[in-house]
Amino acid sequence: MAEITAALVNELRAATNLPMMKCKQALTASNGDIQAAVEWLRKQGAAAGAKFGSRETPCGATALAIGNGAGVAVLVGCQTDFVGKNDAFRAFVQKVADLALASGADSVDALNAQKLDGVALPDAFIAQIQKIGENIKLVAVKRVAGAAIAGYNHDGRIAALVAGSGDAAKLKQVALHVASANPVPVALDRAAVDPALIEKEKEIIAATPEVQAKPEAMRPKIVEGKLGRFFKESVLLEQEMLFDAEKGESVEKYAKRVAITVGGFARLQAGQ
Repeated sequence: MAEITAALVNELRAATNLPMMKCKQALTASNGDIQAAVEWLRKQGAAAGAKFGSRETPCGATALAIGNGAGVAVLVGCQTDFVGKNDAFRAFVQKVADLALASGADSVDALNAQKLDGVALPDAFIAQIQKIGENIKLVAVKRVAGAAIAGYNHDGRIAALVAGSGDAAKLKQVALHVASANPVPVALDRAAVDPALIEKEKEIIAATPEVQAKPEAMRPKIVEGKLGRFFKESVLLEQEMLFDAEKGESVEKYAKRVAITVGGFARLQAGQ
C-alpha cells in the first residue's frame, strides 16, 4: 500500500476542489495513484448523483450574465436555504450563467449540452452534488437580446432582465420593476399573453357572483370589460411603473418619457 502523504492529498484536492477527507479516501482506494483517484471520484460522483437525484430542490440561487447584446438568467435549484446562500454554490451558479451567455444557450437542454471547464455540464453538477452533499439541478434558463440589456439580481433569489434600447440606467429601472412587481408580469404586451391564460381568466371572471347576477346575454361583454383589469395588472407595459416614475405612470408611458424602448424581459425566482 502506497503512503498517502499530505502533499499527495493536497495535489488531488487542487485538481478536484473536493474536501481533504474525500481526496484521502480516493487515494487510499486507488493506492496513491492520482489519475485512478480522479476516476474513482468520478464514479463516486455518479453514485452521488443517483443517490440525491430524486430529492426535490425547493430552494436555489439565480445568476445573470450580460454581454454582446444578450443577457441570460439561470436558476439552479438546491435542497436547502443554507446551500442556496452559500458563496461557493452561488459562484458555481454564476459560472453556469457565464457559460450560458458564451455558448448562446437559451434552454436547459441547450445548456446541458455544453461543457464547463472541459467537463460536460451534467457531470459538473454531479461533482457539485458530491461536494455539497445534497441535490442540485439546472431548473431554468432564459435569454433576451437587444441593442441594450439591463439586469437586476435581488439577493441571488430573483433575477430580472430587460432588453430594449436607450439609456441602460433607465432600462435597469424597468428591470427593478420586473423583479418587484406583484403580480409578476406574464407578458410584454397583450398580444404576447398565452391564449390559454386569457381563457382561464375569462372563466374565473364569468364565475364570480357579480357577473353571474347579470342577465346571461350581458355577461360576455362584462367579462371582456373586466379582462382589461387583468391586462393592466399582468402585462408589463400596462403595469404601473414602480420606480423613477410619475404618479400613475405605466411602464409604457415611463419608457416614452425617458426615451427608451422595452422589447423583452425575463424573470426567474428561486423557491417557486
